[in-house]
Amino acid sequence: MYRIWAVARHMIAESIRQKIALVGIFLVVLMVTVLPLVTEGDGLTLTSRVQSFLAYSMGGIGAVLSVVTVFLSCLAITDEIVNKRIYTIATKPIPLWQFFVGKWLGIGVLNAALLLFCFVAILVGTWLLSKTQTTVQGDQEMLEFEVLSARHSMQLKEPDFGPAVEEQIRRMREEGRLDDVTPGGEAAIRDQIREDYKRSWRSLGPTQIRRFEFTGLLVDRNSRGFLHLRFKPTHAGGLDDAELPAIIQFGDIEQPDTLTPQIMDKYVAERFHTIEIPNYAVNDRGTLYIMIGNADPENSYMFEGSDSFELLYGLGTFHWNLFRALSIVWCRLAFLAAVGLLLSSFLSFPVACMGCFLVLIVASMAGFLSTAVDWVSPMESPGAQDPLWIIGPLVRPLAQGFIWLVPDFSKYDPAGNIVNGRLVPLMWVINSLVVLVFIKGLIVGALGCIVLTKRELAQVTS
Repeated sequence: MYRIWAVARHMIAESIRQKIALVGIFLVVLMVTVLPLVTEGDGLTLTSRVQSFLAYSMGGIGAVLSVVTVFLSCLAITDEIVNKRIYTIATKPIPLWQFFVGKWLGIGVLNAALLLFCFVAILVGTWLLSKTQTTVQGDQEMLEFEVLSARHSMQLKEPDFGPAVEEQIRRMREEGRLDDVTPGGEAAIRDQIREDYKRSWRSLGPTQIRRFEFTGLLVDRNSRGFLHLRFKPTHAGGLDDAELPAIIQFGDIEQPDTLTPQIMDKYVAERFHTIEIPNYAVNDRGTLYIMIGNADPENSYMFEGSDSFELLYGLGTFHWNLFRALSIVWCRLAFLAAVGLLLSSFLSFPVACMGCFLVLIVASMAGFLSTAVDWVSPMESPGAQDPLWIIGPLVRPLAQGFIWLVPDFSKYDPAGNIVNGRLVPLMWVINSLVVLVFIKGLIVGALGCIVLTKRELAQVTS
């Protein structure tokens, strides 16, 4: 371990000597010190200004440190080989795999130090911005609730639509409407019927009252805290300026002490609204019931999408939420460093950089690329032409395999959660650490150690 750490310390010192790390440090310092002064958001609210600062900071830090990591890792071994310094390493009692691991550890420690500095700088910048005076009423409270918090989102408990769906499929089969339908087509019809039931359940017809519920809430009913209902009604006719006159009450009818006073108000369609719910509205089984009545005698409204009707409650503080987000960024950089070291063990510096940037781009756009590959897939109907012509059968499997091997950085979006005051789950950090570092990072690192160990560093010339 001492040898590995010695290589790591040498890697850090060498990075600073080569000015690459210094350039990254300069850009990061410039970013976190200038952004609080120049970000304006929507030019009106303090909340949007802080959100813009956090969005630009998180995005810029990830981009700058990714570029720095690519250059450092791709130069780490190729520079040793080109300048023939690795000959002195190979003749010493240190295995080349320890040399490889030491290089990776040095880059990881350097990135951790830079991210720790960014963590402190973002906290200071956010604190300074939050103390700025605002003329918008309720802006300060909205900033504390919607940005400087770590809110967990609970989704509605959906009824079991299975029996109703199967009953409708049975009737359709008896009527002969499924006689010429393939198994795949029947599955699509079943999914569509389930979506129709779900859409109807999330709708409020004229003067209709519906009860929704959230289950599994770990809330202290005796505390004076609040939960928050966040919802966005949609007009059935698509009008974005329509108003939903609604009567809302929280609590369990069977437990009168949980019932809250009725709220009668109008809610503009296509806009998010937030209502405070006292903790005592949750019953002793950890379930919150919400009764909503549509007081409009003519129009129907619905709640489309999983985020159009959700329950939010705090599960942490902003600084720990930010720390978890930057931990995920470090895991990404650790995987990227392993890829760069692997490529630099057998490629030249420019080629290794191109390969590493390709991996970074694919990892950042893995979700979109997977969808794009599906778009250019041939139709299942007989005689359908391949969109990629004759190269499709060859290129498509290669693209799918490469996308599968490269981790999906877009799967977890810590920056989006930080900007919107949403909780960055600890499970995201654990999954990133396991997948990016201990599984795929370890596989890439092992390949790099094998390639470097087996590579012929020098050839005998006559």
